[in-house]
Amino acid sequence: MIVSMTGYGRVEKKYSNFDLIIELKSLNSRYLDIHTKFHDSVYKYENDIIALIRKRCVRGKFYILINIKENSHNLQSIELNKNKLKIHINQINKLKKETKINDDVSLDYLLKIPDLFESRDNIKRVINKKNILKYVNEAIDELIEHRQKDGKTLQKDILSKVKKINRDSKKIVRLSSSNSRKELKIIKSKINNIIPDTTLDTNRLYQEVGLIMEKKDINEELSRLSGHMELLYDYILKENNTGKKINFLLQEINREVNTIGSKVDSISIKHIVVDIKNNVEKIREQAQNIL
Repeated sequence: MIVSMTGYGRVEKKYSNFDLIIELKSLNSRYLDIHTKFHDSVYKYENDIIALIRKRCVRGKFYILINIKENSHNLQSIELNKNKLKIHINQINKLKKETKINDDVSLDYLLKIPDLFESRDNIKRVINKKNILKYVNEAIDELIEHRQKDGKTLQKDILSKVKKINRDSKKIVRLSSSNSRKELKIIKSKINNIIPDTTLDTNRLYQEVGLIMEKKDINEELSRLSGHMELLYDYILKENNTGKKINFLLQEINREVNTIGSKVDSISIKHIVVDIKNNVEKIREQAQNIL
């Protein structure tokens, strides 16, 4: 069955003093490409998170955001990280001694020290590897479900176009059988018009006409087209992760249709060929988003 490469998953966990938000979205891509944007406390698990996505997701361009949003009332329950402040002050004093500069350190500077103030409720207790990977897994579950749902819509639309192509192919088969007889009469008529007073050897005439008709014969192309369409139908309904296979098969289908269009002289068949190529192109555009 068809699965789309477009998907979205979101997990939000609410705690007493902060919210943990994980957003994962995917777009179509030839390869597996992962872009991350994490809260500072989560970056140490980046490799594990990427490995998890690689394990569960075959292909696509992924964007994963993990953010921690502190609640407004939590601002009243923060405290100074005295150890971090002490370390910075000691380093500043060493710098003063080395450079022999005795400038005072401003409060503005101290306030710029990262994580100088911490929540009394320890975020690290919740933001650990086990919990983060668990929640990322939940986001992946939701994204895969979204991909499958979108894939069903794609599949329904593609199958409708496959049905139209098969119907048009049968029209060409019917028209080509009667068209061959018409073309034979036209060729004979042209020969008689060009050389009306010359007696031609009947066997040689039919031999030359046969060679011309053989060049215009499209039975092989129609047979290969039918086989390709059957295989396309199987890819759509019976196999997983067939996006690349479908794209390749559509190239072969388009090649056969082009050959049919170049061989026939019938305007009716040429019009049908245009319709088939139009539907093949529409399927090709949609196939770019198939996993």
